[in-house]
Amino acid sequence: MPIYWSLKSIPELATVPRAERDRAWRRAYGKTFRHWETWVALLACGACAALGGYVGGQLGSVIIGAAVGGGIGGFLFRQIAIGVARRHYVHLLAGN
Repeated sequence: MPIYWSLKSIPELATVPRAERDRAWRRAYGKTFRHWETWVALLACGACAALGGYVGGQLGSVIIGAAVGGGIGGFLFRQIAIGVARRHYVHLLAGN
C-alpha cells in the first residue's frame, strides 16, 4: 500500500495545477463520508488516541500518550480517506 504524504503524491492529482488539485480534493473528501471505510477509520483514530492515552497514563503522561496515539490514528485515517477519495477522482477531474 503506497503512503500519500501530500495531495501531489496522489497519482491522479500529480499533474493537475494546485488550485484544481485543492478543489478536487475538497469535493472528493466530502464524498468519502458516504463510505463505511471512512467511518471505521475515524473510529480507529479515536481508538488510537484512547489507547495512547491509556499507555501514556501508565508511563506518566496521559496527554503525550493521547497526542502520539491520535497522531498515529490521524495518519491512518488520512491514508484510508485518500484511498476512498481516489475512487471519485476520475469523475471529478473529467468535470462530472
